Amino acid sequence: MVFDWDDMHDTNHRLDLLNALKTVNPAFRATVFAVPGLCSDGFLESLPDWLEVVPHGWEHGGPECADPREAENWSYDQTVDVLLSVHPRFVQGWKSPGWQISDGTYRALLELEWWCADHPDNDGRRPDGLRVHVLGGPDHWHGHIQDVCGNGLEETWAELLPTVANATSFELVSEMVQPWRARVAA
Repeated sequence: MVFDWDDMHDTNHRLDLLNALKTVNPAFRATVFAVPGLCSDGFLESLPDWLEVVPHGWEHGGPECADPREAENWSYDQTVDVLLSVHPRFVQGWKSPGWQISDGTYRALLELEWWCADHPDNDGRRPDGLRVHVLGGPDHWHGHIQDVCGNGLEETWAELLPTVANATSFELVSEMVQPWRARVAA
């Protein structure tokens, strides 16, 4: 089962709850989409190895970020600059804030051979060959670190805890990516 959460950074991490999930099921592993511009080196280096850390925007939701969907209109060059400047703790994957991804970001990911966590609304735009994991399915739990959108760690705890306790496998998003092939109507 895939478990992932958005918006992790130095002051938004709920490591108390993530560690509790690890205690309930020692096999627990998860992917966190973290905001690079709000993550200190020390914070990133302190994260346990059972958390896969993936870039999620640059300052998404931060005090210097006027647009929380900041990557929606990024150019190829802007995206490359961000991807090549993230801390080594980040894996070579990506998730755009609010699932709003630009064509320039798709191109950069494809050319740099990074994978993408994406939304089914983007199925018609995504380039063939891009390694991707598309949101959805019964074996995928997606949420937020903070209580927002009705899927925050704390606000879903009553359902999340037994789901983790009873899970028999834990896959990281990076382990589920597949090359995208656009469906062509017959």
